[in-house]
Amino acid sequence: MNSTMLYIIIMIVLVILAILIYYYYWKPNSSNVNTYKIPLITDEIVFSEDYNNILTVETLITRDTLYVPKLGYGLTFSWEMYIPSIGGNDKWHTNFNHLKPIIAMGDSPLISYHPKKNYLSISVKYRNNPFYAQFAEVKFNDIKLQTWTKYVIVIENRNIRLYINGVLVSTKILPSVIVISDIKSDIVLGSLNDNFLGKIRNLSLIPYPLSFDEIQTI
Repeated sequence: MNSTMLYIIIMIVLVILAILIYYYYWKPNSSNVNTYKIPLITDEIVFSEDYNNILTVETLITRDTLYVPKLGYGLTFSWEMYIPSIGGNDKWHTNFNHLKPIIAMGDSPLISYHPKKNYLSISVKYRNNPFYAQFAEVKFNDIKLQTWTKYVIVIENRNIRLYINGVLVSTKILPSVIVISDIKSDIVLGSLNDNFLGKIRNLSLIPYPLSFDEIQTI
């Protein structure tokens, strides 16, 4: 067998493998995301001080439950965010030395940004004690300013994972399963007179925890 024939055979095998990977691995993952993804914001929105939006989950999901059978307990938020470089407390209606809510689903999860300390906060509820709920926070420091950045937060059972531009940058395992607000809860975007003054676009809720490979498809 000459080198030309060997090269042709290798190329044919690689093409067949690529087709198999696409149809049996990549396409099913992408299909799940496209089937269940719920767009919350598509256009670019400025979270100015007068911005506040409340979305009722029941109007977004036609099922009786938030969770998708066989795809795991949890959910995923995906969005792009631009945070301006703003110094000085005079630019905000309230003190900029505290967390500014961005996405809240009841009291768990709550996603916020701290302007002065420049970190993203993900707060969730869990029950390690049958008599009262506890809260845990995941922080990611040194958020890039003045550039569009893609964020994906995955909540799965006891785990929180934060991806930035498709790269896993932070993970935390809690003592017990995270409590996610049910379908009766509203999704609150921003907080009137207490916003982070940045921009958000392409915000979506996926009602199950995405895998790393699925995250690359959105």
